[in-house]
Amino acid sequence: MREVAAASGILPGSLYHHFESKEAIAVELVEEYHADLIQVVREFQSGTKGVDGAKGAEGAAGPADPVAALRAFAHEIANVSFRHQAALQISVFDAPATASSSLKTVVHAEPASLDRRWRSLISAAEAAGAFKASVDTRIVRHVLHRTIVQVGLAWEYPSGPGAVTDCVLALLFDGLAPSADACADRSKPACIVDEATMRWAEQAAQRRRQRRGQILDAARTEFAQRGFEATTVRDIAEAAGLKASNLYRYFESKDSMIQEILGDFSTSLLAAYRDVIGAGSGTVQTLDAILWLLNQAGRHFSPEVEILQTYRRLMALGVADRYHEGAQARLELLADLIARGVSAGELRDVAEPFLVASCLREIMWAPMPKLVHISPQRIREFHRQSVLSGMAAPGQRPAR
Repeated sequence: MREVAAASGILPGSLYHHFESKEAIAVELVEEYHADLIQVVREFQSGTKGVDGAKGAEGAAGPADPVAALRAFAHEIANVSFRHQAALQISVFDAPATASSSLKTVVHAEPASLDRRWRSLISAAEAAGAFKASVDTRIVRHVLHRTIVQVGLAWEYPSGPGAVTDCVLALLFDGLAPSADACADRSKPACIVDEATMRWAEQAAQRRRQRRGQILDAARTEFAQRGFEATTVRDIAEAAGLKASNLYRYFESKDSMIQEILGDFSTSLLAAYRDVIGAGSGTVQTLDAILWLLNQAGRHFSPEVEILQTYRRLMALGVADRYHEGAQARLELLADLIARGVSAGELRDVAEPFLVASCLREIMWAPMPKLVHISPQRIREFHRQSVLSGMAAPGQRPAR
């Protein structure tokens, strides 16, 4: 409450004139966010808002221009997400065990009408022949929904929600590489990714054989489920099957645990990036391998990816510095690869390379919790058909 009061410019005691508790503030923030999402859905259903905000964009048979309607809806949802960043951070993790029933109920109660609207718009675009026949529109829905709705959580976008949304849509519809059909599963950089994945599995198995590693695994799970700040040392100790006092024999604090978890993840991923890019293959094959790497990393390190949904908050708390160093190095490597590909005429000039690199990461990881039940190879093919070659049917490329 002290931090909320400081941000509001009032004394902590004055907050209680307006709210019973910080949970009451959290509930109201999330409810306002959901209300804005529902309002956008209703406006698009009624035709009040559509392509460029024009009235009458959708008739009884559906949108007059389904791709333009889909793009306009994505922009509106991204704007809502950007306005409600605090609510998004509250919503990404489970409510604490001691939380009120109202907070527990609202945290994961995203309006069902939002998913229905994505389904409707994507179905209309598919019926109009907007997608290549080979594109799995169920995956399209998950990727668009989760990536766009989490624009407000995006890590370091100075461009604002409009530029980010344009870049995400351009990557998915247009793609980066006209010659992506030449990608091979057993290319040299792709094999390097497979080797890295096996190495991660072996390292994880070795870690779990030691008590310290078992505690770290328990902490990863708890942080991913509850969020770093809501997780207590007692929570981690109980999950690891030991007393809280014994945990301090292995770690000084939960801060040291999160730093090690995120730092090791960052170091492993950066090493793989360098190996893939250093393989000396062509730009398109290297980019295909980087996407495969992010696909595999998102699965193997899924708790870390979920923890990092509140990356900016973790940075503010001073517990993600080591991760940040590696993330910046990876972003520079990927942006440089993209810039070189554009200069050589191998890649399309979609947007500024650093923005493209950041959006690629979000497209790969934001939807991952919804995609883990789908085989890695199917997701690999989807990424080749979207962010590499573009999922829009010939003659259906959206204007930029």
